[in-house]
Amino acid sequence: MDRIAPGLVAVAIGSVIAILVFVPFVYISYRRRGTVTLWRSIGWAALLVSSIAILTYTTLPTPDSLDYTCRGTQLDLLGDVRAIIAEQADGGSLLANPALQVVVFNVIFFAPLGFLLRAMFRFGVVRAAIIGFVVSLFVETTQLTGVWGIYPCAYRLFSTGDLIANTTGAVLGSLVALVVFRGRRDAPAPAPRGIRASRRILGMACDVIVSLLLSLLVALGIRLLQVATGGPLIDALDETAQTWIGTGVVVIVQLATVLATGSTIGEHAVQLRGTGGWMPLAGARVVRTFAGFTGFLVLDAVGHPLADAASFALLVATIVMVFTTRHHRGLALVAAGMELDDAGALRKPPVATTSAT
Repeated sequence: MDRIAPGLVAVAIGSVIAILVFVPFVYISYRRRGTVTLWRSIGWAALLVSSIAILTYTTLPTPDSLDYTCRGTQLDLLGDVRAIIAEQADGGSLLANPALQVVVFNVIFFAPLGFLLRAMFRFGVVRAAIIGFVVSLFVETTQLTGVWGIYPCAYRLFSTGDLIANTTGAVLGSLVALVVFRGRRDAPAPAPRGIRASRRILGMACDVIVSLLLSLLVALGIRLLQVATGGPLIDALDETAQTWIGTGVVVIVQLATVLATGSTIGEHAVQLRGTGGWMPLAGARVVRTFAGFTGFLVLDAVGHPLADAASFALLVATIVMVFTTRHHRGLALVAAGMELDDAGALRKPPVATTSAT
């Protein structure tokens, strides 16, 4: 495995985790700050990926078998310096010195952590050094214990020099952030920005992600039942039946949420609330559910060309009407005769935050 592969693994794992935590992230952000900002989202994503990258680069590649040479420990605090001097004894370019390259790489590798700690949380040099040291110690201990007992002995070297280099990198990253954010004052968290099309689209995106995750959980549950029962009962369900089961679970969850509250899960995440509706109210909320993304899922599950055309038309109409209707209600709310309120405007005034983003 080359040096790029662990980074790609970190991005892939980070992307999966980002999808899993996206809705909770939106939910918390709207209640703490009244909005979701682009730069803060990028900051959290960068922190997530860099944290995972630290683990992937320090644990991958793992041994293909248990037939490998166990590595010991390097407790000499000046061991890296001695290694650099030893490599340089034969002359040659200092930049090509492999021991120096390892040290520089370890410093650079932890610099983003220190930078993001200041950018995201206003953590200073001292806290960056402490967190950098703790994270590095965790990584080195993971290597020393053979990934906490998964391997019989360490397949990578525990080095106090790495602890020093990693901690130095976190400190340097914090100092770079200090220069970048010099003179910037912490601003109070913004108040809720009203009902905008972007807020509606974000809520819809939350609904889509919730629906996809529910469908994946159903598919996983069916697979687990197949393994547990030996297969005969579950094997009788063809792909279409399994699709309808997943769609049915999504429909039940979304319909129950709208019937109980008037709003979808995504709207709750962005603090929007559906109110009113044609009478009887329960009928209006049923219409509101199936005239939205839930209806799109049902039509898509039918698998007929006419249903496919209808689902596409529903999707286009929903997006267009988000931008053209009063308060960006969209097709579903208009069809149900419902209004859309900004539930976030009723919360307490937002408190000041120390985030630089």
